[in-house]
Amino acid sequence: MSSRIGVDVGGTFTDLIFFDEKSGRVTVGKGPSDPTAVDAAVRGVVSSTLAPERAAEARYFLHGTTVGLNALLERRGAKVGVLTTEGFRDILEQAREERLDERGPRVWDHLFRTPPPLVDRPLRVGIPERVLPDGSVEKELDADAVRAAAAAFAAAGVECVAIVFINSHAAADHELAAERILREAGFDGPVSLSHQITGQYREYERTSTTVIDAYVRPAVSGYLERLESGLKEESVDGECLITTSAGGCIAFSEARSRPFETVMSGPVAGAVGSGVLCRELGLPLAVTADVGGTSFDTCLLVDGRATLKYEGEVVGMPLQTPWVDVRSVGAGGGSIAYIENGLLAVGPRSAGAVPGPVAYGRGGTEPTVTDAAVTLGMLARPTLASGLELDVEGARHSLEPLSRELGIDVDQVAVGILRIAGASMAGAIRAVSIEVGEDPRDGALIAYGGAGPLFSSLLARELQIGTVVVPNHAGNFSAWGLLEQDMVRSAALTIVEPLDRGGLAQAESTLAGLFAQLDERAATKVEGEVVKEAEFDLRFIGQEYSLALGVELEDGRLTEAPAAIAERFGAAYERNYGHRFDVGVTIVSVRAVERTLLPRPSSQGFEAEAGAARSGEKARAYSFVTEDWLDFEVIDREALRPGEEFQGPAIVLEPTTTSYFDVGERGVVHATGALVVTTPSA
Repeated sequence: MSSRIGVDVGGTFTDLIFFDEKSGRVTVGKGPSDPTAVDAAVRGVVSSTLAPERAAEARYFLHGTTVGLNALLERRGAKVGVLTTEGFRDILEQAREERLDERGPRVWDHLFRTPPPLVDRPLRVGIPERVLPDGSVEKELDADAVRAAAAAFAAAGVECVAIVFINSHAAADHELAAERILREAGFDGPVSLSHQITGQYREYERTSTTVIDAYVRPAVSGYLERLESGLKEESVDGECLITTSAGGCIAFSEARSRPFETVMSGPVAGAVGSGVLCRELGLPLAVTADVGGTSFDTCLLVDGRATLKYEGEVVGMPLQTPWVDVRSVGAGGGSIAYIENGLLAVGPRSAGAVPGPVAYGRGGTEPTVTDAAVTLGMLARPTLASGLELDVEGARHSLEPLSRELGIDVDQVAVGILRIAGASMAGAIRAVSIEVGEDPRDGALIAYGGAGPLFSSLLARELQIGTVVVPNHAGNFSAWGLLEQDMVRSAALTIVEPLDRGGLAQAESTLAGLFAQLDERAATKVEGEVVKEAEFDLRFIGQEYSLALGVELEDGRLTEAPAAIAERFGAAYERNYGHRFDVGVTIVSVRAVERTLLPRPSSQGFEAEAGAARSGEKARAYSFVTEDWLDFEVIDREALRPGEEFQGPAIVLEPTTTSYFDVGERGVVHATGALVVTTPSA
């Protein structure tokens, strides 16, 4: 049996899904997140949801977290020292020409200031040494300089060291020697070696990635050690796996040595689950709308696959690792509404889990998106299915100061808050889709998270999307997505060879070495079929940047001729950029991907169980279509069976979320349990 637990940690809530393989039943749980004790919050939701004997049945514990990301956002990582090639100590500050920070591109901001690097200049030490791009040594490593740096690091209280020597992807001997000298000098903290972190060129990106790895390592590794130990106390004794930024998972033990791969662990799982759902529903194009308490995350899905990039960016710093293209904005249920320069504004500041929205009665005093929704009756009942009692009057009173200052009534303020939040979310969806040539109007909107289904109607109208899908267990859908993953490891190496027979021979030899490296790196051997895949980063001769292309591999050998690969690359290039060049092609980097296929939850986990019949209950709520208050049908989701139809205005309630469907929208329950809703927006 392969029963498993998935736990996803959000900014406001920690969500759990337990899938019992024997019975096919799903158990959901939700508890408050605690940014000061994330592992305790995870243990709390496990213990409050599952009896010890049930927790012990789990073969896998799969996890998504933002511990590494939060360490970067809040700049509370380790004190890092950097050893780099003499003359390159300032590469983190030189960076690239882009004006980029945690808010995104700031091209027209004349007050822009580059965010300070994670490592202060005195702790970035240039060491005399030099390796050339072909791996030959121009200058030997100065061991005395490394010893002097070790002494300086000890005096400064450095916790972790990042070693990034120029061209070390071509020859790693100097980095290995420098680590050995550090150890001999008495340094016993973690050391991140750039050639082990990323085998690709571009020294700024390599340096940034290696420094990030060192910076977040104590936070991530300490967290995972505490969590794994704590889970055993909760009777969870299965294999502990964590989602990577690329959408697969790796063992906790491997993540502790490669924490940079988990920086975007949190938002990715929902995209993985959405891809599976797209394939089940036959949706060729979709965008996701994951609305939590503090943020909104969205991803483009084409043929059930999320867009995968090979370099990400977090808080203005590049990260050279495979990366599911999930875009985030600070707009969620806890986003605070305020007045700025006489205008109503929403977010990115959030009330978070504590104190939370005023309506939750946990001490919140500032108006939030959730308070606006409660004021407009969009949650239907004063008591949520989870048992939380809503302070409806408190939510309404929280909007009154805004009402007085703006000179409009409270209902209009609430409508404005929701429309502004919805416009911010729609902007993120347009960015992730239109900028790569896909029109969201041609696809479906998959809404999940604690507030995603609440916003689905508004977003569909804003974006003119004709189909909305609300998955089963939508509030905990990211946790479900954790259960749909395989173990995935990848490694890449820059070789820069022409795409010809000689270049392919070199690429094949490189792949063999990379797969051997992946086998050595595997901290845990998990049972399952192993699938090996290969990709090339290709570019036309004379270009600077490359495009990734999968290549055919059989028994570790490349099976395509150079001309066939070049033709497929040209076609892919033309799809992306509208033209191609009649010149040769260069192999820039070779990437090996190894997948261990984990057993999938059976489809029973998505089947809606027969429950009570629809009661015909009505609730007064605001309609954004008629701009008036109407009677909405209130439906308990457990009363909706596969094949059953419903129509708006309607509010569908379930323990983890609330779905709001406006006038003119018609829905049907799919065999998977998903609500598939047609809107008049297209």
